[in-house]
Amino acid sequence: MDLSSVVRYYVDRMLKEVPGMKVLLLDADTTRIVSTVYSQSEILEQEVYLVERLDADRRDQLFHLKAVCFLRPTRENIARIRRELREPCYGEYNMYFTNRVEDMRLQDLAEGDSKELVSQVQEFFGDFVVMDPQHFCIPLPRSHVVLQPFSWDYANSTDAVTRMTEGLASLTLSLRRRFNIRYQRNSEACEKLAQSLHHLTTVEERGLFDFGSRGQEASPLVLILDRKDDPVTPLLLQWTYQAMVHELIGLDTNRVDLSHIPGVKKDFQEAVLSYRQDEFFHKNMYANFGDIGSAVKELVDDFQKQTTNTKRINTIEDMQNFVENFSEFSAAQRNAGKHVTIMSELSRLVDARTLMQVSSMEQEVVCSAGNLMQHYEAVLSLVLGQGLTDADKVRLVMLFSLRYEREGRAQTSDLLQRMQETGVARQLLGLVRTLLLNCGQEKRVGDLFSDMTFSSRFATLAKQNLKGVENVYTQHTPLLMQTLESVAKGRLKDVEYPSMDKPVMPAQPSKVQAPKLVVIFIVGGTTYEEARAVTELNAQSERHEGWASGIKFVLGGTSVQNSTSFMHDLAEMSTNEKMYST
Repeated sequence: MDLSSVVRYYVDRMLKEVPGMKVLLLDADTTRIVSTVYSQSEILEQEVYLVERLDADRRDQLFHLKAVCFLRPTRENIARIRRELREPCYGEYNMYFTNRVEDMRLQDLAEGDSKELVSQVQEFFGDFVVMDPQHFCIPLPRSHVVLQPFSWDYANSTDAVTRMTEGLASLTLSLRRRFNIRYQRNSEACEKLAQSLHHLTTVEERGLFDFGSRGQEASPLVLILDRKDDPVTPLLLQWTYQAMVHELIGLDTNRVDLSHIPGVKKDFQEAVLSYRQDEFFHKNMYANFGDIGSAVKELVDDFQKQTTNTKRINTIEDMQNFVENFSEFSAAQRNAGKHVTIMSELSRLVDARTLMQVSSMEQEVVCSAGNLMQHYEAVLSLVLGQGLTDADKVRLVMLFSLRYEREGRAQTSDLLQRMQETGVARQLLGLVRTLLLNCGQEKRVGDLFSDMTFSSRFATLAKQNLKGVENVYTQHTPLLMQTLESVAKGRLKDVEYPSMDKPVMPAQPSKVQAPKLVVIFIVGGTTYEEARAVTELNAQSERHEGWASGIKFVLGGTSVQNSTSFMHDLAEMSTNEKMYST
C-alpha cells in the first residue's frame, strides 16, 4: 500500500476531467498535500499552465484558462471563493474539496456564484499529507495543544480535534473501509478524537462510511495513541539518513533548507528529498550513517564516470548522444551535488557537537537494564564537558530523568543545578520538569523501558548481553512496536485501549482475530524512527515473516517530531501552564 498513489489518483482524475490549459488553485494545506506526491514538472505535464494560491494577494486575470480548485472545505476557503467569484480571474471554476462539504457551506458557495462560473463541485478524499508510502500527517497550526489539558486552551484544542477527525475520516473514505476505533484510555485528546470520529462515522454520516463487511474478516482498526506515552523516541539522536537529516538539519514536506551553510552554491540552498523523485534517497533513506557515506561515494564515482564519457566527443554521433543525454547528465550532477552537500553538513554537525559520544550515552541510558550511579556519573561528565550544545545537554538529562524518574530524583536535581551553574538558561532547564509532569510514569500506560514486568526485564537483560548488536547507536526500538505486536496477537488490553464499538470489560487482554489493516494515529506526532519500523514490519508482512505476517500497517500523526520540535512543544506547554493553570 502506497498512500501517495491515493492522492495522485485524485489529482490525476481532477486534472484529466478538465481538458485544455488550466490553472491549479490551491490553499496552504493542499499545497503541502500535492507537493509531497507531485513534482512541479509532473504537474506541468498535465496541461497546467499555472499553480496559484487562493489566498494570494493579487493574481492576473486569465479568462481563457479554467481553474481546477483543490481546496479544504473550510469556512475561510468558502469565503475566499465567494470573493473570487465576485471578481473572477478565470473563465470557469471546477471545485474539488478534500473532504465532506457541509450543506450550509455548499449553500454559501452557490449563493456566491451569481455569474454561474462554477462548473462542478466534487468531494475527493485526500485531506492528509503523505510523508512516505505508509506514513501520513494531519498537520495542526498549534501542534502543542493536543499534548496539554483541554482546559488550558479549549477553543484551539477543540479545533485540533475537529481537524484530526476530518483528516482521519478522509483517509478511511479513501481506503473505502469501515474501521473499528480503539484509543489510549488515559489520554484526554485520544478519547475526544475517538468519540468525535466514532460519532461522525456511525451517527452523523453513517451512510457515507458504511462499506459493509468482508465475510468473516476482522474489521480494520484505527488505533489512536498519545505521543506522551513515548517521549523517548523523539528525544533520541537518529542515525538513519532520512531521520538524521530531519533531526540535525530539518526536513519539512520533503524539503531541506541548506541556505545557512557557508559557501553553499545557489542550486543547493534548498534540496528535495522525496522517495518518489529521488531514486538514491528512496534506496538509502533508511540506511545508517556509515552506509550512507559509502553510498554517496559510489554516487559521486558513477557521476565522475559519466563526466569522463562526456569529454570524449570526437564525432557527430558523439555530439548527438551528448545533446540527447544532457538533461540526464545535468540531473545526475544536481543529485550528486545535493547528497554530497547534505552529507558534508551532517558530518560537520556530528563532529562539532560530539554527537557519537552523546548518542552512545543516550542508548546506554535508555536501552540498558539500568545502573543509576554509573549513568549519573557518565551523564554528569558529558554535560560539564566541552562541545555539547545546551539543547543536547538538556535532552540527555531529560532521557536520564525519564529512565530514573523515581529512584534518581536527587541525581536529576543535581544535574540541573550543575548545568545552571555553567550558564544553561533556566527556561531550558525547566523543560525537564514539564516533561516529567506531562509524560512521567503516572501519565503513561506502556512499558517504556521494558522494566514493568519480570519477563520484560529479563528480555532487556538478554538483549543487553547478546553479542552481535548491529549498531550501538541504533539499539532503541520504539514503544510502538510493543503495542503493534499486542494488536497482531490479539492481546491489546481493553482496559488500556478500549474500543468505541463495545463497552470496556475489566478483564484480561481480549484475544480476538487480528485485523488485516491497522491505521495507527499518534496524537502529538510521529517520528521517522517509528516510520522506518512500520515500513520494516510491512516488508516482513509481505514475506509472511514473524508476528506481522498478513497485516498491513499505516502510520500517521499530527506532525513528524524531532528533538527540536518536541522540546518546542514542551516549551509552549510550559508557557500555557503558567497562563491558564493559575
